[in-house]
Amino acid sequence: MASYYRKKKNNDQDQAIGCITVAIFIYLAILVASLATGEFLSFFIWLGLGVGAFLIYKWYKISQEENKQNKINNILNAIEQAGLEGHINNFISRFGLGQEKDRNVWTRRNYKISWNRINDLRDFLQQKGIEFSPAEICILLSNYIDKKEYDVTCNSISAITNNFSKLSGSDFEKLLYRLYESMGYSVQLNGKTGDQGGDLIATRDQERILIQAKCYNNWSVGNSAVQEAAAAKVHYDCNRAVVVATNTFTREAIDLAKTNNVDLISKDILQKMLLDNLKESWG
Repeated sequence: MASYYRKKKNNDQDQAIGCITVAIFIYLAILVASLATGEFLSFFIWLGLGVGAFLIYKWYKISQEENKQNKINNILNAIEQAGLEGHINNFISRFGLGQEKDRNVWTRRNYKISWNRINDLRDFLQQKGIEFSPAEICILLSNYIDKKEYDVTCNSISAITNNFSKLSGSDFEKLLYRLYESMGYSVQLNGKTGDQGGDLIATRDQERILIQAKCYNNWSVGNSAVQEAAAAKVHYDCNRAVVVATNTFTREAIDLAKTNNVDLISKDILQKMLLDNLKESWG
């Protein structure tokens, strides 16, 4: 779906540019011919027509931009008035960081969101009384993503980079505590001997997340972390399990996580979450 709309838009733009180029070439040829033959009256008539056409084109483009901005404002105002800004940001953070391997995706900057998820969001908004077309959903997500990325850029420029390598396991758990708390969760810190593989539990509404924290600096996180998280999810009666790491995950761990419905948050995703929510730069 995404590729179809993109190709159609590009084809329409190419055709329009081609037509405009031909029209300009013919117009200039007529002006040159009028001057060459000494038909000055014809020259000034065509010159006036050209200036008039240019002014009409500029007015049309300005009107288009105004209509486009009004449409954007109406979409954003509808979300703001419904108090759903946090839901949209959570949707982008949850499904836009490349966690799901789906070929049919909508893209914006470095975000990739499955069209199936976008349709789910559309259904969710309909339940809240907001009717958006797929194109309007994309406009909504684009504006929220652009704002998030602008904020990340500004925060990255001004922030002092902290180092994961200086954290102990306990320090890392406390960092995740602050992170999830800033995301609106009530957080319980379990990190101690006999915690059954559950370092933290984050709760918000009907969502109860088991969080396994892995502060590894020199090697990737393997299967055991996924196994512990899956078991602890049941032990603590949670409906989600997440392994958060300061490094990457092995291929075996990624495959095991898929079959056990365990979410993996690697270093690059974690860095973005920390910037977005705590305004802190970590490396």
